[in-house]
Amino acid sequence: MSGPTFTVIVPTYRRPDKLALCLHSLAEQDLPKSDYEIVVVDDASTHAESDAAATHLDHVTYRRLGQNGRGAAAARNHGASVAKGRYLVFIDDDCRATPSWLSTLTQEIRVHDEATLIGGKVVNELQDDIFASATQALMDFLYDEFNHEHGQAGLLTSNTLCACADVFRKVGGFDPAFSGAGGEDRELCLRWRRMGHCLVYVPAAVVYHRHDMSLGTFMRQHTAYGRGAAVLRRLAIEQGHTSIPMEPASFYWKLLSYPWRAPGIRRRRTASLLFAISQLATAVGYFQATLSADSSLLAQTLRKVRRGRQRDWGRRGRET
Repeated sequence: MSGPTFTVIVPTYRRPDKLALCLHSLAEQDLPKSDYEIVVVDDASTHAESDAAATHLDHVTYRRLGQNGRGAAAARNHGASVAKGRYLVFIDDDCRATPSWLSTLTQEIRVHDEATLIGGKVVNELQDDIFASATQALMDFLYDEFNHEHGQAGLLTSNTLCACADVFRKVGGFDPAFSGAGGEDRELCLRWRRMGHCLVYVPAAVVYHRHDMSLGTFMRQHTAYGRGAAVLRRLAIEQGHTSIPMEPASFYWKLLSYPWRAPGIRRRRTASLLFAISQLATAVGYFQATLSADSSLLAQTLRKVRRGRQRDWGRRGRET
């Protein structure tokens, strides 16, 4: 008997209420229940929390895996390692899929090569939360910049992503070096394209994102994005690829002016200010991670020098 078409992988971390909404939306998909399974990877939540969130998953194959604080990238890979579906679909625990999400992806995989990485559209569900709205508007800007041609996309996010399981494993999955939020999906997209595969953006495959924020959590999240960008550049160099260039000044001008140009953005002046704050926080995170990596490299070099000196002294002692 053949397995399901999809394995939906949900990394989670101590958000049982949001996870419950996510799983409920997956149970309401308009595909036959036999066409997909759900794998929740619990990154340090209590088993009782995640199991309670899944109580309403009647007639849907559901499995829960555990791991100990290794991050979302490792959690997604863990889920992929046990997946029975021909295709892997990733969604985050604070997202809610529309009922046609999987059926829309089904239509797309029929018309594209198996090596195609497919990404959907993310819509902010908390329209009255200015910080969540600004964060989503920033992602909308990046999608406008990098996904002009939907069939030749340059950026897809990991909270609505679909890949052939065999190709995903051959590519190497998400890089677990990204232990925090941010950067792992961009790195996967870059690696996917370097291997000659295609990225496709499908705005009809919609998930709603529900991530409430304060100014503090807004700044912490964008600082984490900066740290992820630093890890991304370091990995590119270590793997022998050309270092990822910084965007030109014109890119940042378009970014900061986006809240005044894009339709549907409320409180444009505040959104523009938050865009500026987000870029400052990203820069702080980037330089923090860069300095930390440089310090680690210096420490490793000093340790090697000390070991070399100790070996020299040992040889001299034996010679005398």
